[in-house]
Amino acid sequence: MQADRTFNIATLIEEQKTGRFAVGLLFWCFLIMLMDGYDQTAVSFAAPAIIKEWHVARGAFGSVFGAGLFGTLIGSFVFGYLGDRLGRKKAIILGGLFFGALTLVSVWATSLHELMLLRFLAGIGMGGVIPNSVALVAEYAPKRLRATWVTLMFSGFSIGAGSGGLVSSALISRYGWPVMFVLGGVGSLLVAVLLIFTLPESAKLLVVRQRSVETVRKLVARLRPELQIPSDAQFVAGEVQEKPRFVLKLIFSDGLAAITPLLWIVFIVNSMALYFLQNWLPILMEGLGIDPGGAGIITTMFSVGGVLGGLILCRFVDRHGVLAIISLPAIGCPVVALLGHGSSEGWLMLAVFATGFCVVGAQYGLYAVAGMIYPTAFRSAGVGSAISVGKIGSVSGPVIGGLLLSMHLPVAQLFHAAALLFLIVAVFSAVLALLYRTRFGAQRAAQTTVVDPLRHSALGDS
Repeated sequence: MQADRTFNIATLIEEQKTGRFAVGLLFWCFLIMLMDGYDQTAVSFAAPAIIKEWHVARGAFGSVFGAGLFGTLIGSFVFGYLGDRLGRKKAIILGGLFFGALTLVSVWATSLHELMLLRFLAGIGMGGVIPNSVALVAEYAPKRLRATWVTLMFSGFSIGAGSGGLVSSALISRYGWPVMFVLGGVGSLLVAVLLIFTLPESAKLLVVRQRSVETVRKLVARLRPELQIPSDAQFVAGEVQEKPRFVLKLIFSDGLAAITPLLWIVFIVNSMALYFLQNWLPILMEGLGIDPGGAGIITTMFSVGGVLGGLILCRFVDRHGVLAIISLPAIGCPVVALLGHGSSEGWLMLAVFATGFCVVGAQYGLYAVAGMIYPTAFRSAGVGSAISVGKIGSVSGPVIGGLLLSMHLPVAQLFHAAALLFLIVAVFSAVLALLYRTRFGAQRAAQTTVVDPLRHSALGDS
């Protein structure tokens, strides 16, 4: 095979200009993440109305929140594996169809036990979409923009999560709590069906798995329309030390033995703080005397702040590497501690915005960092395992919050507990960043060298 007929996928991606293909990829992944975020938090915004209608205790909702997040724990691991075996696109679509259908069925729930089961099942699909979307975007992004692209895509999750506050304040008083699940279920099913026709598969994964060369050629032609791709072109991934088959020990190999556990710890503790706040804020705001409409709008600021925090942090990740992830947890510790002081709507809106900026922004940074750490051959599984293990915190945060609410502790003490979690995140993320930089910093920097895209090069991929 002549050299000018052999294309290096990693090089083609690295030298691409942001055009129609990239915009389309980000848009469709953003859209499914938006529905994932909305459906995950729909029950939180419906909870105050359900509590009144079913006459249940506020603390009892901790099990409902926890069940949904436990489902995402299972889903992120299972679908992460499926994404590496079947393809990112298939895993995303299957996950979207699954959680869309189960969210819609939640309309007919008549008890906390039924709702808990439905949220658990829907959570399996929700958890499956995230690692595969992260992996798909990361595998089409140039290294200089990888964290930013992942953050732009993942901002859909926070926007979707926050939009539930606007929907609840506008529609629940008129149509009741089921409207939250109708909109989420129908919207998710529609987006999942559209992805069948619009979402590209990962060209890198197809090459690594030695799948259809013709499919890769068509994807490359869309990615780099300015190049002439011959019909008999051959493709190489340009990967270093790729493994053809995933086994769990891979995420602990080649310098990852300490990095993976540290990443898991940071995911667990940050997720514990994030999901405690994300699930209980609507109820806590009403507990402070804010009317339901105002509580929904104030809680929306949590996601708005998170989008901005994530975008700002991930530009630092692109420029300064993994070390940048410690910034928001360090800032977030005192911000979260102050959230419980003051009760005016203006103060709460500003405090919740700042809290979301730090808490959700840090989570964005972690997803981007996870996408940087693992190579293509097992990136979905690596990211999925981090997200899956992190769900230990996601599940325990809301459940512990329910227990604390049942103890009738002052609101200020609840936020002090969340601030302590952020202190732990800051310490462990600093250790993670320093270890990663020591082990991979120079090596990964050297791999950004630009080479001829029409030749078989050894350009590596992180």
